[in-house]
Amino acid sequence: MTGGAPGRPETIDPSRLARLVVEATAAAGALLLCSDFDGSLAPITDWPAEAMALPEAGRALAWLSRAGAAQGRGARWPTRVAVITGRNSDDVLHRAALGPEAVVVGNYGLECSSAGRVRVDRVVARLLPRLEGAASELAERLAGGRCPGVRLERKRGGVVLHTRGIDRPGVDAEALALGEEVAARWRLEVVTAKCAVELRPPLHRDKGTSLRSLRRGRWAPAAVCVAGDDYGDIPMLRLAGELPVPTVTVAVADPETPEAVFQWARWRLGGPEAWATTLTALVDLVKG
Repeated sequence: MTGGAPGRPETIDPSRLARLVVEATAAAGALLLCSDFDGSLAPITDWPAEAMALPEAGRALAWLSRAGAAQGRGARWPTRVAVITGRNSDDVLHRAALGPEAVVVGNYGLECSSAGRVRVDRVVARLLPRLEGAASELAERLAGGRCPGVRLERKRGGVVLHTRGIDRPGVDAEALALGEEVAARWRLEVVTAKCAVELRPPLHRDKGTSLRSLRRGRWAPAAVCVAGDDYGDIPMLRLAGELPVPTVTVAVADPETPEAVFQWARWRLGGPEAWATTLTALVDLVKG
């Protein structure tokens, strides 16, 4: 039932996975459910603006984060839902119909949305001029012919170079080289994802630190279920496997999922559709 040591995850069907999450929840008396968005709740698209959570996943998470969910109202146990994403947190709220008690942690922990409010880390706010400068320089380089076809995305806590859909050998390496050049000039860090290179503030914030923050207070003894599909999800998968509570760690796999993700997940599902089916089955069992 628990996630833990690095290794090859076992492929599992959604109904069995849902039962394992329920067993973990019953043992702990509550559930903290943390999911990535792109590639987990929403199928990957060439254009980030087109991504939407699968309706089945949205309905399940909306119920798990309904008013009263934290008290277990209408359910066998209390639940808390968090979407931990690289996107802006409020952007996800437009792409998934979550309940009023859901938390969306955006930009890998640099800001979050809950109860209708967006809260940005104060240190991030002071570093925004660096991000603006890097974004302007990248736009100029791309307009000048560097990395043809690569698309630029500006987020609240980062700047992203997207290469998805570009059929040219070496384009990922070109984007990474450009990102590293500009990041060095503006004192930013570079992280990679599937078909993307991101420049962001050099702060120790990631999905692992986000999970640690979500477990404070009454949620510290709760069972933890985490799901993701990309490099950015590894910190929360790794941390979950080290926790002294029942945990379920899930790789929502597709052909692009990095091998490193599988090293930290106990279970493997076949894409967002299977994760959505798992969440729906989980709702039925939690209603019980």
